[in-house]
Amino acid sequence: MIIFLLFICFWIGISFRYQIIIFSIVSVLIIFLIFYRYKKRLGLLAIGLTIIGVGISYIKIDVKKESYSGIVIDSHPNYFLLLSGGERLYSYNKNNEYEIGDYLKITGKKEDLSFTTLESQFDFKDYLNKKGVYYSLSIKKIEVKFSNPIRIRNRREKFLSHFDEKSRNLIGALLFSENVDDEILDDAKELHIGRLINASGIFIYAYLRLFTFILSYFIKDKRWKFLPIVMLLPYLIFTFPRFTIIRIIVLEIFRYINEIFLMKKFSGLDIVAIVGTMFLLIDYHLGYQMSFIIGFTMPFFIKCIREAEAFIPRRFKKPYELLLIYIFFIPFELKFYNGTSPLSLIANFALSPLFIFEAVISLLCFYGVPIYGAVNFSTKCLGNLLGWLAKISFQINGPPLAGWMILIFGFIFLAYCYYRSIGFIPIYRAIAAFFLISLVLYHIPINNFISEEVCFINVGQGDSCLVRRGTTSVLIDTGGLTYTDLAKETLIPFLKKKRIYNLDLVITTHDDFDHSGALDSLKENFYAKQVRTNTDNFPVSVGGLSFTNYNTHITEYSGENDKSLVIGFELMHKYFLVMGDAPIMVERKMIEEYPNLNCDILKVGHHGSNTSTCKEFIKHVTPDTAIISVGKNNKYGHPHNSVLKILEEEGMKIRRTDLEGTITYSNYIFM
Repeated sequence: MIIFLLFICFWIGISFRYQIIIFSIVSVLIIFLIFYRYKKRLGLLAIGLTIIGVGISYIKIDVKKESYSGIVIDSHPNYFLLLSGGERLYSYNKNNEYEIGDYLKITGKKEDLSFTTLESQFDFKDYLNKKGVYYSLSIKKIEVKFSNPIRIRNRREKFLSHFDEKSRNLIGALLFSENVDDEILDDAKELHIGRLINASGIFIYAYLRLFTFILSYFIKDKRWKFLPIVMLLPYLIFTFPRFTIIRIIVLEIFRYINEIFLMKKFSGLDIVAIVGTMFLLIDYHLGYQMSFIIGFTMPFFIKCIREAEAFIPRRFKKPYELLLIYIFFIPFELKFYNGTSPLSLIANFALSPLFIFEAVISLLCFYGVPIYGAVNFSTKCLGNLLGWLAKISFQINGPPLAGWMILIFGFIFLAYCYYRSIGFIPIYRAIAAFFLISLVLYHIPINNFISEEVCFINVGQGDSCLVRRGTTSVLIDTGGLTYTDLAKETLIPFLKKKRIYNLDLVITTHDDFDHSGALDSLKENFYAKQVRTNTDNFPVSVGGLSFTNYNTHITEYSGENDKSLVIGFELMHKYFLVMGDAPIMVERKMIEEYPNLNCDILKVGHHGSNTSTCKEFIKHVTPDTAIISVGKNNKYGHPHNSVLKILEEEGMKIRRTDLEGTITYSNYIFM
């Protein structure tokens, strides 16, 4: 245990850079424990490891030059990562053909990472930062100095070509962590299973146990236990640098050495701590990755869970253990799926063995066992079962836990396990009651009943605005992008985080794709009670919210932007005006027809284009703040400098979704 605590201290130091307050508290508590429970020298060692970790976490290389030589350490269809002089660089390369192990000389320019990250979507920059990549390398010229003779991606594709399409997608996700759109994988996501199987690598352990069991019938000498590990090495090559596989193989090697050569001198937790520390010394960025977090905390929590079973009747031990493991994974479930699913508890217990079976027989195919038909049949059966369960599943929406909440969650969980293990009934029952009540209250949208908000959602080059008062929710425009389904990838996850289960009203200002392109998908995948697109349907009131359209001459115009609705509404003692793509001509007509029209917050027309937002209109409506919904580095040059100049001259506060992300105004209803 002491070795594991020292490992945690070092890990805390490594992570200190990003979670200063949380990890400071945890660090102090652990060091205090080591000081007074064990020895003062070990306490000083814990302090030293924490300080070293903090120092390492601030290491960052920034040397700019004209050419870079290095080895490819990760490769994907449209980019690769280059290790050059101890520095890791991202390089975009359409139709990338370079493989891990290739040695390249690149002439190019090093720049800060810059990517478009939409609301609730995958943050690629953060992902690269956690892998130790802080700069991108634009390519002018590439010279291949050495080409790795093992073309991993080509051979992987050749292996997957033996299966039908559904099996190929599922096996690619399970064995090689490939991201593809697939019905089976969508159903698995709906049931909240699959990702944790991948992150924990449980099917690899199943493979190892299977071959160890088979070998035990033929070879009695324990020294031959290394054979299943050796057999995993080819698979490691074809999945490199997938950390889950590397972690499992290294852990198994250390366990083998400990059992055969060291006569079990170290405990299981000691081995986990030693291997974890070794990985952090090699690459401290691993400490931020989910596969590391799950892989190196789960053994400790499982040990605590099993100690808590001491007073549980034998026949209830396994269900009790599985229940506590599920509770342990609740923060991860909230992170991955923006909510928890009551059915996922049953689905994980029932379907995880089937996923493991699918992965193991696929792995056998990888090693040359020709059972492709069996895999295809297994995939079909699994897909049918998942499809049926997905139809009856439902989710209790909730945002991911904040860092301090995860800390409290972990302490409460450990406290319960400890007092349960010593049979201290009053304490562990009180903790359990508090724990369950807290979980229930966290999932109940209490805040929604007493608050109101307006969110200008970051949908890239497009518009979408959520208006909520209590449990009444209205969406003005849906946005729309050709390269992604904004409804599934942005709007619905955002609504789930807001604990919203249906929309009372959806308004689209006009038919341009960047304003209404995601509407069909939204209606198909999320319940909207009514949709309004026509000027004849205004004004409209719903749940105490009233929406007015100020562009009443739509039938006189032929251009799509000319027909754009201009929506006004009042909330939080402020008047909001959403201009859609209404041009200057519409703005001037509004000046004539509504001489007393004023607003506090103006959603600027046409993403800041110079076809909208004339100076006379701004002087007329006198807003305090201008919101510009616009895509980062868009090809249209929005917002135009002339528009920004007008807004600045009028002394307005300018807020932009490309710079801030989603912009939110909120308040309590009774204030």
